[in-house]
Amino acid sequence: MMQLVEVRMTRTVVTVGPADTLAAAASKMEAGPFRRLPVVEADQLVGIVSEFDLRRYADALDSTLVKTAMTRHPITVRPSESLAYAATLMRQHKVGALPVMYLGKLVGIVAAKDLMMPEPRPLPEWDPRNRG
Repeated sequence: MMQLVEVRMTRTVVTVGPADTLAAAASKMEAGPFRRLPVVEADQLVGIVSEFDLRRYADALDSTLVKTAMTRHPITVRPSESLAYAATLMRQHKVGALPVMYLGKLVGIVAAKDLMMPEPRPLPEWDPRNRG
């Protein structure tokens, strides 16, 4: 039987806003713990920010806004799509998670680890608490 995204997705999604600082995003990731956060403004998904994005601004997390570092128009899936399709999208686009959208609303997130897949860009040596 085909497994659907809704079976494996995380339904309680921690998000950030485009005007939040990267330091705020880093502390939410650390508390999670997770490696990426959907960026939501006025109930709309406007981007996604990852540990990889934070790393590019490691010396300026307190002064850089999420909207500067985020990926706009992230690749998304619907809850009714298959896990195989989600895995294919992640591999094709080299992303480690997909926001899950239903009727224009963010309803979850599915990550590579939820699909037992390796991360596309492992970052084991970077710790947001050790900035630099």
